[in-house]
Amino acid sequence: MLTNKQKGIVLASSGGIFWGIQGPVSQYLFAQVNLSTEWLMGIKMLIAGIVILLYAKFFQHRSLTKIFETRSVRLTLLAYTVFGLAAVQYCYLLMVQASNAATATIMQSLGTIMIVIITIILYRQLPSHQEVIAVVVALLGTWLLVTKGDLGHLAMSPSALGLGLLLAFAGAMQTMIPVSLIGRYGTLVVTGWGMLFGGIIFSIINPVWVNTPPMTLGVVLGVGFIIIFGTILAYVCFTQSLQYVSPTVAGLLDVFEPLAATLGAVLFLNTTFNWAETLGAILTVSTVFILAIHKKSVPSEKL
Repeated sequence: MLTNKQKGIVLASSGGIFWGIQGPVSQYLFAQVNLSTEWLMGIKMLIAGIVILLYAKFFQHRSLTKIFETRSVRLTLLAYTVFGLAAVQYCYLLMVQASNAATATIMQSLGTIMIVIITIILYRQLPSHQEVIAVVVALLGTWLLVTKGDLGHLAMSPSALGLGLLLAFAGAMQTMIPVSLIGRYGTLVVTGWGMLFGGIIFSIINPVWVNTPPMTLGVVLGVGFIIIFGTILAYVCFTQSLQYVSPTVAGLLDVFEPLAATLGAVLFLNTTFNWAETLGAILTVSTVFILAIHKKSVPSEKL
């Protein structure tokens, strides 16, 4: 029987893996059919939002309208949609286009550091020793994984660097903003409405019938994978994890993204591993064991 903390670790890790695999798939689609980023954002968020809300309504018997009862909650949901949920997906896809899936993952992993910094500043609360160790190990593993051991060199354009920083910030926001909403209204309702609103926004920017790619078998399978695994399951797993672990821990486990992205690149893009990537993968996986070490709960240390 899994403890709540272990459930959170499994869910957050699964979310990162599903999200990471969609990186190489997106990169393949962008290269093969010149896929519009805005079209993909609109279609995947719309479908994901509808599916998640229907599941919440008919299988979990959740109220879909209670979340709109107060102005403060509506504003929080809007902030989560714009600055977190939609922003991180959009910046990630733009980053994949500007560089590649591996580089996009390393920039998003910096969101972990932003979460720790924001936690210290806003909540005046220090991370635990386990979280500090896991941050160091995770970042080292991530850098090795996506730089192939050349730690002093990360080739990217200024625009790609800017997108990467925005991606990292959005990653922190999508982890921290919805915590209070999830506790009151549930993961599926919060994620579903955020997805639906994000899909509506991008469908206004680029209607789904405009810039539609040729519907070959490869495109249908690729887009379907991105919607089902890279969007629906990735976000449900990740946001559900916030019911069991802190935003810092959930953000730390996002480092499974680069591991999954690299494995996906091997499967879809014929990428090979060198010694640094292998070591990076091992270090990345080891963060699960660091965070899962059983220890007696103690009060958080305050600044």
